[in-house]
Amino acid sequence: MSFLQEQWKNQSRQLNPLRRYSNQREFEADWVSNLRRRHGLSQEALAVMAGVSVTTVQNWENPQSHKHIAAHNQNRLRDIERELWIKAHVTVLEPCPPYIRALHDLLAANRDDSARGLADYLTMTMPPEDPEWPRLLHWAGLVHDIADPGSAKARDYQRSALAAVGRQGGALAAAIENEILGSQFEDLLKQPDSPQRREHAAHLLAACERLYERDRQPAYKWNALEVACRTSLSSAEQYRLLAELSALLGAETVRRKVFADDAYDVARAAFAEPALAH
Repeated sequence: MSFLQEQWKNQSRQLNPLRRYSNQREFEADWVSNLRRRHGLSQEALAVMAGVSVTTVQNWENPQSHKHIAAHNQNRLRDIERELWIKAHVTVLEPCPPYIRALHDLLAANRDDSARGLADYLTMTMPPEDPEWPRLLHWAGLVHDIADPGSAKARDYQRSALAAVGRQGGALAAAIENEILGSQFEDLLKQPDSPQRREHAAHLLAACERLYERDRQPAYKWNALEVACRTSLSSAEQYRLLAELSALLGAETVRRKVFADDAYDVARAAFAEPALAH
């Protein structure tokens, strides 16, 4: 079975898919278009990566085309998706423990089952008090997500990584925490609105606030506010965080930053409220 045919069958089995397609060809066209949009590629750039003409890419993305994408091109698209995903998500922080390097090498070699097996084994044997525990959980989530995007096990590891954030201190811990928060926030923004997305956002916001409680750095409160503004969390969360930032930094300082940065645009209406307007 070809790669996109398998993806199409998985899509067809879903009880409540995000989008319904009339046929496999329409699904193929949307899959290629989504691949480009997710990674910010032009049709020309994808054509170069796939070793085909721009016209071929245009035909791939045309749902009215009656010709399916050839199996060897589907395999190339699968590999391109993987390469782009790894480039976007995987950061090897130094010093890098040997087991993280091993997980990275297994991912790069397309050995997903081996990577998942190693990640699961490591999480069962490493004590949670180990300073590398949050990074290991983050990598376990990565290897499960690339093998089975959005799987329950990947989400469990992601939540566990966020829960472990803030337990350690020092420069390396800060770098690991930033990697975890940044990676999960980027993933969150790409997810369609759903209860799972809102739950993920709540865990991410809680991690930012826990880091603020530990270090008292206002940047973490700003990160929490961005999560609240750019996801489906309630406006009450936005107002609460704005009020806390205003108490820390002054309402005028907060107002200037909110109006200068479009990441907080949905929170601007709060400054019409008497409590924040003065």
